[in-house]
Amino acid sequence: MRFFVTGFLICALMLGCQKPSSNGKAGLTKSPSLKLLSEFKTEIPEPSGLAYNSKTNTLFTVSDGNSTVYEIDFTGKILSSLKIDNVDLEGIAFSANCDTMYVVDEAYHYVSQYLKDGKKLYTFSVNVATNQQHSIEGITVDDKNHLIVLNEKKPCLIMEFVNQKRVSSRVLNYTEDCSGICYDKALSCFWLISDESQEVIKLSNKFEMLAEYSISFKKGEGIAVVGDKIFIVNDDNGKLYVFQKP
Repeated sequence: MRFFVTGFLICALMLGCQKPSSNGKAGLTKSPSLKLLSEFKTEIPEPSGLAYNSKTNTLFTVSDGNSTVYEIDFTGKILSSLKIDNVDLEGIAFSANCDTMYVVDEAYHYVSQYLKDGKKLYTFSVNVATNQQHSIEGITVDDKNHLIVLNEKKPCLIMEFVNQKRVSSRVLNYTEDCSGICYDKALSCFWLISDESQEVIKLSNKFEMLAEYSISFKKGEGIAVVGDKIFIVNDDNGKLYVFQKP
């Protein structure tokens, strides 16, 4: 009995020493880091959001500083740019056949669809934020051609839309904020980046956390997967980072 009590007290002390992290997850171990392969400086002011276009084999990002969509290569070189009719761009995605693009406007809580030439097709409102400074932030398209939209924080929320109608949503309680998201067709999963948590999180197609990986910087606000690589743009320093996909 004495040995049982002693063992119980030791376990209790060990558990008591574990401090919950800022995102509510208890533990002493740190998430494994993504392997950085390279980084490139871009000429884009405040890049926020990132998407891969399989038809052009290039990346696209948006600037919340000048309402412009930029096409870039895998080293961050600007290939083309397109001014569009939105104010506070925070995310970009392409339809399944890449003939249209979607952007999110955080200031006005809009999701807008555009043709490649910049003609706006429609806009619909996604106003779920309780704090207007932390509204919709990221967007992607899944294998069913459904729109997946993030609310940055308060709450951290992931939503699924079909024909502009919200059909599901899930609160994400394991991250400080949601900054960007992309769909990985090869693995049928999502990759989400958190600016404040400095993490990349792998999600199932049901939005359940499968794994998490740390990165060494904040202000990562756009993420895209191309083959075995993960690309991230940094809103603060304008860099494009390339990581090995785990």
